[in-house]
Amino acid sequence: MQTSEFPLEIPRSQNRNFPYKTTLATIKINNMKKEILVLVFMLCYLSIASQEFYKIGEKSEVLTKIQLENKISELNIKAKKNGNKNDTHRFKVNYKIIKTLNKSDSIINIVRYDIKYESTRNEKIFTLENKKIPEFNLRNVESKRRTLEHFKGKVTFINLWFTNCFPCVKEIPLLNTLKEKYKNEVNFVAITFDSKEKVKHFLKKKKFNFEHIINAKNYLSKDLGNRSYPKIILLNKEGIVKYVGGGIPSEYDYEKKKMKERTEKDLVYLEKIIEDLNK
Repeated sequence: MQTSEFPLEIPRSQNRNFPYKTTLATIKINNMKKEILVLVFMLCYLSIASQEFYKIGEKSEVLTKIQLENKISELNIKAKKNGNKNDTHRFKVNYKIIKTLNKSDSIINIVRYDIKYESTRNEKIFTLENKKIPEFNLRNVESKRRTLEHFKGKVTFINLWFTNCFPCVKEIPLLNTLKEKYKNEVNFVAITFDSKEKVKHFLKKKKFNFEHIINAKNYLSKDLGNRSYPKIILLNKEGIVKYVGGGIPSEYDYEKKKMKERTEKDLVYLEKIIEDLNK
């Protein structure tokens, strides 16, 4: 029997071009790996390049959208826990983009907290937007009779308040600022359920430059369906309700965990509505 120094030889029919095929397969695999790496790199780059970040004010830390939404969620949970169960209203916290900075590898949105005043009992007054305000026939503090017809032809700013309402009284200086700015271009009317005597006594101590309609308990609670104070209603020149809100809008101070003191800057939103209605 013949023996060989080598193992059995692979038949020619099976090993034809074998080294060439092996080399070609290796090249293809290596090329595929390179293509995958390039693709992964490009996906990562595009992901980073298009990524948006957020800052609550220009000096705060950079946040992802998820981190920002978590902060908003925490604020709303705290507001709900700290609220009085008997309250007919609450603040709803969200955010508003005020500036966008385009960087080479990302976009940074500068935001501020956007606080909205919401009714927890679905007050009827909030359903009046884009409807004609209910008719009324009431007297002002000088005993003159006032109806809706008296205020038509001008934009009308209505403040719902009462003398012992601390938030109502606190925003009066800013309401006076609006009155001073627009003077007789706009009707400025304050409506309360308080008596003539009570309102007159209050006005001797504190300046409130609106026309004052008094003894309006039924109109406020039944016709308007209002349950909480203060409220602001804006009417167009035809007496249609174009805005209902819970007092002058304000911002939330996240660091101090309380509402910021209102300033004239907080009047901008209301001024914009007034000017749009006055066109």
